[in-house]
Amino acid sequence: MSFEKIRLGIEEIFTVTVQDQTGKVIDKWTALKKDFNQVVRILNTKYGLDIFKNKKDKDLDWAVKF
Repeated sequence: MSFEKIRLGIEEIFTVTVQDQTGKVIDKWTALKKDFNQVVRILNTKYGLDIFKNKKDKDLDWAVKF
């Protein structure tokens, strides 16, 4: 996973700031628009956001329905 260097004027730049309950900055990410999906996946894994649902094992779906 490689991120492209941020250069002004090419495309939109997204900045994500993660803060705790007191407002202290824990993490800060800046990425170009085309790299933002990678940042979201990293944050999803790091902070357990459950943005992307894992595929369920469909073999046992019949047992859950009843």
